[in-house]
Amino acid sequence: MNIKIHHIGFLLLPQAQLLDFAGPSDVFNTANQLITLTSAIAPIHYQIHLISGTIDKKVMTSSGISVNCDYTIYDKDIAIDTLLIAGSKADLDSEYDTTVLHWIKRIQPHLSRIGSVCIGAFLLAKTGLLHNKKATTHWQFAQQLKESYPSIEVTYDHFYIKDNNTYTSGGITSGIDLALALVEEDSGHTLASDVSRYLVVNLKRINTQELYSTLVPSDIELTPLVKKVKQYITDRLAQQAVSIIELAEMANMSERNFARVFKKESGMTPGIFNDCVRIENAKRLLESSDYTITEIATMVGYASDNVFRKAFIRLVTATPMHYRASFRSSTIDS
Repeated sequence: MNIKIHHIGFLLLPQAQLLDFAGPSDVFNTANQLITLTSAIAPIHYQIHLISGTIDKKVMTSSGISVNCDYTIYDKDIAIDTLLIAGSKADLDSEYDTTVLHWIKRIQPHLSRIGSVCIGAFLLAKTGLLHNKKATTHWQFAQQLKESYPSIEVTYDHFYIKDNNTYTSGGITSGIDLALALVEEDSGHTLASDVSRYLVVNLKRINTQELYSTLVPSDIELTPLVKKVKQYITDRLAQQAVSIIELAEMANMSERNFARVFKKESGMTPGIFNDCVRIENAKRLLESSDYTITEIATMVGYASDNVFRKAFIRLVTATPMHYRASFRSSTIDS
């Protein structure tokens, strides 16, 4: 069998996240190693190329580690079959160098596939190549991507999404999930499974990105009103009901005006926000304590563990026990 060399290019901008390209690179390299070690029959071997999005081949990553790239976007005739755009800390507030955008659009027709890792989706979106496509990104920035590019069908309940020959993956380590899926797509389940076992990662995670998300943004992201409401509910967690009337009085507003302003500022009704604050506190207790589910339900203000369980599943898309098994503190059992 003739073995084809499949060229994987990673586009790196300044402040690129190291794991966004290092993790997937190890997946492709491990696939090559296992094919060699086992004399397995595979139609593809991978060759990895790091491509700088600037005129300088040296790129400083967000972790402070400098990486020497093989090429820059100013080099001609770079052989690439698959291009993956690594996320960069600069992506979220960057206008992007138009040269980078033009380079991506110029080579895209010659690629077998194109994709992004984590917030690299923002750069891919800026090129217009995600127009009217399904896509994902890091759960924390999914709403921002959706608002910035309304034509994209954004979701964060997947670790990666394929739409024709365009691929996007979620937060950081999701690049590994995507790379494993590409290996399976190229060479079959057996090799991809062997790679996942060697790297000690799941070939396909049973959870979703949604499980890793937080229900309430950090205080620095909240408006003064929403932050005040959050603190008021937190101070009364064990109280089973904090009514909208009570919250409106606390904010010195009419009930109707409070509900309208609060939803505008938080994106949620006061009732849903109340549940989110309580369930977010429950998640922390599940992670860091040995309290029973019934005890935690009482501690965060639910009348019964059944009501608590239903609210938890609705917001977290997992049972309290499943969540505890996934995120339980590593120090508890010691």
